[in-house]
Amino acid sequence: MRKPLYLLASAISLMIISCFSLAGIISCIFKGPPQIKVEHHSELDLDKNWHLDEVFILMGIFLYVASLGSSSFVEEEQYIWHFLTSTLYLIFLIKTVQSILKESNSTLVHRSETKTFHKNNSSYLASYKLIPGQQDGCKLYTVLIVLVAGRILRAWYQGGINWVHFPDISKILNQSDSSIVKSLQTISVLAVVVLYSVSLMLLRTRRILIIGLWLSHLSCGLLVMLHIWKSQVDTSVPINNHSTTSIAQIFYVIASISVTCTFLLSPWIFPTHSKEAEPTSSSGSNPEKAHGLNHSVFLTGVTYTMFWCLLQLLLQQPINAVPVLLILLQIISSVIYFSLEKSLHRQWVQVVVAMQFLGMTGHFGLGNTNSLASIDVAGAFIGISSYSTVLSGVLMFIITYGSPLLLYLGMVVHMSVKDSNDISTPQQWSSVLSRMIALPCLLPLLVNSIALTSYTIVLLLMRNHLFVWSVFSPKYLYVCAATVCTYAGVLVIAMTGAYTCAVLSFRTRNYRDKSVDQIDG
Repeated sequence: MRKPLYLLASAISLMIISCFSLAGIISCIFKGPPQIKVEHHSELDLDKNWHLDEVFILMGIFLYVASLGSSSFVEEEQYIWHFLTSTLYLIFLIKTVQSILKESNSTLVHRSETKTFHKNNSSYLASYKLIPGQQDGCKLYTVLIVLVAGRILRAWYQGGINWVHFPDISKILNQSDSSIVKSLQTISVLAVVVLYSVSLMLLRTRRILIIGLWLSHLSCGLLVMLHIWKSQVDTSVPINNHSTTSIAQIFYVIASISVTCTFLLSPWIFPTHSKEAEPTSSSGSNPEKAHGLNHSVFLTGVTYTMFWCLLQLLLQQPINAVPVLLILLQIISSVIYFSLEKSLHRQWVQVVVAMQFLGMTGHFGLGNTNSLASIDVAGAFIGISSYSTVLSGVLMFIITYGSPLLLYLGMVVHMSVKDSNDISTPQQWSSVLSRMIALPCLLPLLVNSIALTSYTIVLLLMRNHLFVWSVFSPKYLYVCAATVCTYAGVLVIAMTGAYTCAVLSFRTRNYRDKSVDQIDG
């Protein structure tokens, strides 16, 4: 049968054009007005020079694209992502130490940086200001947490396809007593519940929605623990019976209602203007500064992330409970680090790290490979009382791409640490949307477009290869599924940012109109 190469070539040409179009749009955003691309004055110098982390990211993407042409690298792709992520965060650690030493050598620079931090950190962390020494220690600790968690993830599943016989932590737990695995699952669930409680405390408010979210998350955590202790007979396969199915279904209902209510109501509960703030609020003295955007996005993002973690703890294999917690710790540490180190890294570096590198490292850290045999089918039937191809397929997708989707949801939290200016006018609203939504959405699309286009070309060239059906074709299915994952994550980010900005812009204009009417009256 003759292959229609001209059709394939035409499709690849369109994909290449799409890549260059996205790159051009992102380049235009970087060359836009200063208020869109710059968060504070120290980033002006970054736009003129290439730094080590930026060069390494570009080289890492090129290395990944080149590795797609090797069947051995495709089978053991996890080694590439572990190397890229650990090396990049090691570069972050070196840059952080250099920055701390540089600041300590100049009292004037040290005071200037401290003043800049207190001025710019107008998000939900505004009431938890750190002295310079605490900032330096926090930055170092967050990077170290990411590195240590990444090393544990690397040791959890040592081999991919060819080296599956290597000893690792998951094999040890599979051979151990089931009570040990259940205890690790319980600890992971409790840790997620505690982290969500601490995150809500950062908001320093006792509104009904906040209390309701805390209670619903606590209830979901208890349901997950109940499901753990009722369902599992051994450490590898969850048992699905009527009682555990009911527990999972109740969890799905509570989690869905909680996340939906948070998305719809969070922009309406926080004050958009400092004069509307509660007496206990520690907002700044500038009456024109709007803080509701940061608080709303933070609450929504944290709710997304923590409920998603509980969902993963419910669906994933029992031995994957600790890796899910470690990925969550990496997200939290990265968000804290980038909120403190705004002067060292461009925004595109933060997005690529949070989206692609950590997400793919966690993907393989949960035991996934580029073989279809590694897909967890058993978890796709948790909470389903009768067979459903659609529901089982959705749950299977959620399990397989739990880590990349978790990183996309964590990106919503990262959006909240950005400075939020007044958004009462269309021009200011456009600036906020470009800063909070444009790059976090377009950069993942660009990276995914590069991977999809490159591997499509590789697959075309390897169409007569001996391993085309056993290695390259399954990988292409994963790349296509990753494209769906990318679009789903980008859609969540765009909808959250646009809806929150629209509601707060509407409320801010109404507030100002009422203030003008009162003055005129």
